[in-house]
Amino acid sequence: MMELQVRTPESRSTIDILLRRYVEHMIQVRGLADSTITIRVRDARFMMARLRIRRTRQLAGLTVDQVTRFVTREGRRFCPASGQVLAASTRSFLRFLLLHNLIKRDLSTVVPSFANWRLASLPAIVSAEELENLVETVDTSTPIGLRNRAILLSLIDLGLRASDVADLELDRVDLAGRVLHFRRRKQRESACMPMTKRLAAAIGEYMRRGRPPDNSGASVTLFVQHKAPRGAALNASGVHGVVTRQAKVAGLADRVGGSHIIRRSVASRMINAGATLKQIADLLGHRSVNTTAIYAKIDLASLTQVALPWPTSSGVMQ
Repeated sequence: MMELQVRTPESRSTIDILLRRYVEHMIQVRGLADSTITIRVRDARFMMARLRIRRTRQLAGLTVDQVTRFVTREGRRFCPASGQVLAASTRSFLRFLLLHNLIKRDLSTVVPSFANWRLASLPAIVSAEELENLVETVDTSTPIGLRNRAILLSLIDLGLRASDVADLELDRVDLAGRVLHFRRRKQRESACMPMTKRLAAAIGEYMRRGRPPDNSGASVTLFVQHKAPRGAALNASGVHGVVTRQAKVAGLADRVGGSHIIRRSVASRMINAGATLKQIADLLGHRSVNTTAIYAKIDLASLTQVALPWPTSSGVMQ
């Protein structure tokens, strides 16, 4: 008698197991930020869904034509920058598959690129007044409010990434010396930075009156969750959520969509104050000043001084 065929979630579970291994690889080997990992897992899952790959053994049959058609077709649906992200995610996933012998040749080399000229557009920023409004609208009468104010000031006063803030540890906060020791996950290196007076005060207040007591001693991170699981470390997505929720309270939901716009705004404020690209790169943890160069375009006052007169039919317009 033929055995009854029962539908099981096997195909989905094998893909999920593969993606979990991919996440571990990106954390342990690549040292990528949480936001990058989220995007790359999303794109890997999207690629397998589009190519109708339901079991890991199907990956061995991937062809050059399938990969190039997928990236070209799907990438054209987005702006050039998003197309580049999809291409980078696809290359990363294909290299992972090759490393674990799930494909037989390096298909990452056939992934097409998308033209996206560097420095072609101005980065979105918000004003210093809007950033201050974010901080001022926090309700510091609650433990969560004390935490959120300290998080916002870490982003605004120091220009930290969400992942940097999430990785801050209790025993690396020097309130007396007003120095913050932390590790930059993206660069896989340690760094220290002087805190502003108000940031040191905000962190001290949170540690004394806001942070839930950790009786187990398991959580060493500075910022933790105040709801279930209470006391668990707040990750980068949680930091991002703090920003977006406070933006709604401050009436800035249409201007502040996450933590990274704060980082860009800090850089633009510094360059308008006369800081060099090298100084900004050091603060933001950029390995190259080329990464920081886009912020030079926001210094509109300096740009107007070097702008050439515009020629017209009647002569030169001053």
